[in-house]
Amino acid sequence: MNDVKLKASDYALHVGVSLNTVKNRIRSGILKGSKEEDGIWYVYLSRDEYEHLLKSEERRNEKQKEISNSLEKLKASFEGQLIATYIEIQMFKDLQKEELLHEMSSLYTLLAVREKEIQIMKDEMERMEKALKEKEDSLKDLQRRTMELERSLKHMESQLREKDLMLAEKDIQTQKLLLEKEREILNKTAQIEKLKKELELRERKD
Repeated sequence: MNDVKLKASDYALHVGVSLNTVKNRIRSGILKGSKEEDGIWYVYLSRDEYEHLLKSEERRNEKQKEISNSLEKLKASFEGQLIATYIEIQMFKDLQKEELLHEMSSLYTLLAVREKEIQIMKDEMERMEKALKEKEDSLKDLQRRTMELERSLKHMESQLREKDLMLAEKDIQTQKLLLEKEREILNKTAQIEKLKKELELRERKD
């Protein structure tokens, strides 16, 4: 867990770099930090990291103080003033150069991170496009199979209607046959009754 939270601007002063460099280091993941709800960028440090930061700043300040004292001694003479001025100009240029190098380094790191993020997004998009293509192909296959099933169903319905018609025709024919048989039975029955009556009449006559 982080024990110390510093404003990014304060951290930049401690380290001796620009605020923009600190922000880029946070964005690229070199430093732990973020922009919070108050709109301020913060750096998160452990207690050990914070103490090391203070010690480094103290050593840097002591070294700077020694250089400043040496330059003040040089300024005691006119020639020394010229040399001291030249050294101060060179030191200022070196500081600017160092700051520029720090900023360029943080920008390159941030660029590498962004390129990696872009590549990850591209890979994810390709994966999603591939998955979408597979879904579309699966949907087309499903639609094709559905159409085949619909055609098969229509064919079966047509066959069923034909069978229903055939059964209806057979039923009609069966009904006709039954009616004919009933008429035949009735005719036979009537003939038998007629014969019975004729026989009865003959028996009476005899």
